[in-house]
Amino acid sequence: MKLVFLHGLLGTADDWQNVIERCSQFDCIALNLPFHGKAQNSKAQNFEDCCQLLDKQIQSAVKNEPFFLIGYSLGGRIALYYALQAQCHKKNLQGLVLEGANLGLIHETKKAARWQHDLQWATRFCTEPAPQVLEHWYQQPVFAHLTPQQRQVLIEKRTPNCGANIGKMLTATSLAKQPYFGDKVRSTSLPIYYLVGEKDLKFRQVAERENLNMHLVPHAGHNAHLENPQAFAQLLTEIVGSSSLL
Repeated sequence: MKLVFLHGLLGTADDWQNVIERCSQFDCIALNLPFHGKAQNSKAQNFEDCCQLLDKQIQSAVKNEPFFLIGYSLGGRIALYYALQAQCHKKNLQGLVLEGANLGLIHETKKAARWQHDLQWATRFCTEPAPQVLEHWYQQPVFAHLTPQQRQVLIEKRTPNCGANIGKMLTATSLAKQPYFGDKVRSTSLPIYYLVGEKDLKFRQVAERENLNMHLVPHAGHNAHLENPQAFAQLLTEIVGSSSLL
């Protein structure tokens, strides 16, 4: 079984290294999203473009072998689109593991508000110095559990990957543009698992409201795989291992 990992906004494939090291029984592949890491020069205007670009990487790496797709935050939203909507080859996809991923918005008023929210952030990413915009980015409520030291470590980690490229990705994959996947998640035969840090109250509420197959990662917040890679890898191993026996 192969495991394919997708990072979140501002991240890179390297974000998964601590988890991959603890999942040595699987063949693990971490990919860079468009506009991130080694894929900064890639072009994508929307979710479909992102999925087409990723599909080329996935098919090259996976070939005809079965695989699980694991996505964090934006990576999880792209994984949802890839599995449930994109026009891609998915015959060997065995399941999804989503970490702190939003299933989408239903009401048009909320979509309009989110678009304005993301557009403002995209403008800031394109025009402000990286340390300045990241300082404000990590003050958002979803990161409230971070200590000042943890926040500073993230700012330093993300600064090299931060700039106009992130603004482009944010407008291409705004939550306002994402379909609502709640109904499809509940009706699909594809196994979908939802991992969330126990301190991530926002996405615990999402999982409960959507009646998702939730697994809590202890001693972790929104970025659970970074904050507690050992527990995350253990849960992932159990999920993939049990699925392969079905």
